[in-house]
Amino acid sequence: MESVKNLKKELKLKDKSFNEIETINIKIKSEEELYSGYNYDRNEVLNPALGDFLLEKAESLPAKSKLRLKFFSDVNIKEHELFSAIKNKFKGEFENYQRELKKTALFSLVVLILGLLFLGIFILEEIFFHNIVLSIILEIASWVFIWEAVDAFFLQRLSLKAKRMQMARIYDAEMEVVIVDFDDIEKVENKKEI
Repeated sequence: MESVKNLKKELKLKDKSFNEIETINIKIKSEEELYSGYNYDRNEVLNPALGDFLLEKAESLPAKSKLRLKFFSDVNIKEHELFSAIKNKFKGEFENYQRELKKTALFSLVVLILGLLFLGIFILEEIFFHNIVLSIILEIASWVFIWEAVDAFFLQRLSLKAKRMQMARIYDAEMEVVIVDFDDIEKVENKKEI
């Protein structure tokens, strides 16, 4: 029980460090790990596996922290190409989520109007005709459409906004490349094991 309390305290302290910079370390052994295999003459498209890795790591870090992407490699990486590919990937994803947010807002507005229309017809039907079967159908239809509007506008958009924020965090991340010799590192680690 005490360890759970300590863990909660540690997580609360970590969450309070809003402007802290969190570093994502990436090990690159070859240039093929960076860019899509379909690039012909320019390395402008990021390798999807690297993009997924960056997104997964960013989602595991506190949402309000800034990111630093630190690439460790023993091959010569053209920093400008790499940083440009990352920015292109996550700018495109950000724009996709922005479009989805607009579509969802429009969809929720249309569905809300339909729900209110069915509700109005239901009220008029109750006042003037009062057909029990038609009343039930109109009541159910109105609440289904109104609930769908609420779900789309408040719940689905919340999820899309969170994903859009992750794209912006990675796009705005500080980036650096560190050249290392992985063979030397492996030799040192092997000596430690012996």
